Amino acid sequence: QAGFAHITPHLGRRRPASRTAMAPKRSATPPPAKRVDGKEGEQPAAADKPKEKGGIVRTPRPYEFGGNFGTAFWTFFIPGCVYWAYGINAINHGEPCLPDREFWVKLIWGLPEGIAIRPTAKGFWLITGWVAMQAAFQQFMPGRIEKGVVLKNGNRLDYKMNGWRSWCATWVIVVGVVVAGVLDPTILFKNFGSLMAWANIYAYTIALYLYIDFGLCWRRWQDSPEFEVDWGVFKLTDFFHDYWMGCARNPRICHFLGYPLDLKFFFEARPGLILWILVNWSNVAAMYMGCHMTDEGVQCESQGDFSRIPLAILIISVSHHYYIFDYFWNEPAILTTTDIRHEPFGFMLMWGDFGFLPWMYTNSFTMYLASVQPRYTGSPYLDMFCIVMWVLAMVLFRLTNIQKHNFRRFAAENNNDPTGFKVWGKQANWIKTKEGSLMLTSGFWGMCRHPNYMPDMIMAFVWWLNCTAHQTTPLVPFGYVIYFWSMDIHRFFRDERRCKDKYQDDWDKYVQAVPYCLIPGVW
Repeated sequence: QAGFAHITPHLGRRRPASRTAMAPKRSATPPPAKRVDGKEGEQPAAADKPKEKGGIVRTPRPYEFGGNFGTAFWTFFIPGCVYWAYGINAINHGEPCLPDREFWVKLIWGLPEGIAIRPTAKGFWLITGWVAMQAAFQQFMPGRIEKGVVLKNGNRLDYKMNGWRSWCATWVIVVGVVVAGVLDPTILFKNFGSLMAWANIYAYTIALYLYIDFGLCWRRWQDSPEFEVDWGVFKLTDFFHDYWMGCARNPRICHFLGYPLDLKFFFEARPGLILWILVNWSNVAAMYMGCHMTDEGVQCESQGDFSRIPLAILIISVSHHYYIFDYFWNEPAILTTTDIRHEPFGFMLMWGDFGFLPWMYTNSFTMYLASVQPRYTGSPYLDMFCIVMWVLAMVLFRLTNIQKHNFRRFAAENNNDPTGFKVWGKQANWIKTKEGSLMLTSGFWGMCRHPNYMPDMIMAFVWWLNCTAHQTTPLVPFGYVIYFWSMDIHRFFRDERRCKDKYQDDWDKYVQAVPYCLIPGVW
């Protein structure tokens, strides 16, 4: 999901009372794999699979994203691209420019505090206070407990569904302090560079903590209910791959609280997604106040004027707002997503959720519209077309995801038997694999194997299109389209490979039943 997409490390955890009940259930040695030098999609050699005390046979994770060399490259290249895109807006008012030495010197040191991408004390306290508040909401705000999917060890983890309450409480607080005059609504616009710098520092640091505590020190977690056989570091030479991908699927800390803090579940949604929406509205407030970036700082008019706000920025901000509103309203659906079910939690998700999403998604659209000169006015015909396309895409997005989520939940509540579940008024069809998984072949999921990807791709295109009615070349908004389409296409190829490896012949049967990948009747 868009995205998608999400604290400083805490110390201490409570060991479960019963080691027998919590110990991983898998003990059979997996089939040997050929030794490779970090090629994507393959596993380290069987000789690298040490048998640990207590009968635990650990299973190395496959190499992805180009192995060690690929992940080392992506760890630094993608953040650099995001900084470049922000610099185009901050320095050149949205007009594309080369990221030469002069560009970086100005972006880091030449621009005023807040706008420049150097950390400031104000930025630190804003971002740290924000994360702490959201963590407190997740941990201590009441919410019903939902069970996650079955892990490789046979356990199902508890997840507290209080995101809707956290979302509402956040808006009550934010609106309250803004109306009371305690907080300037343009504060995020004016400190965008510093806040993004601190978010990146947190992402790199927390990813390193995850590598050390859940990777190098994996043994201290082997009695925890979330421990699985592919946790931990297997070879020190795989540092960049393990740092990027992560060494644990569901790293949880602070077990002594009774309900531990699930780091992946937290960063997937709370601080990043909500901050994305706040930054958008801060950028809208900046347009209302006539703010613009200069070498001396952000200059704003003394009085606000609604006529300065183009319809395009409202369309994009409202659509983003509804996207996240819809997520929290249907929060349990996240428990069956790829990120929660399959992905380990390392730099890729940590940075993507917090160092990338709230900055790239806002800089690409609302920050771009607030930065271009002369002021963006847009086209009423283009605006109406974008509204219609976005509504259609959002409806399709929600229907496809809820259809599969309801199917999985129905089966889970009926001893993994979906008999009686209906799609579009008819009994659903599905394929049950040898290991017990269910693959829906009815409804949207009978038309193609990845129907939930296309709505996101359409929305990305529509948001770019809504930024094109201006003389400035819209490279920054289009950069988001390139990123998002590339990510989605790469992800569904990863999904296909993972499913083929897992389900073997059953996956071939599924492909025969649902032959199209993304576009029914075409591909």
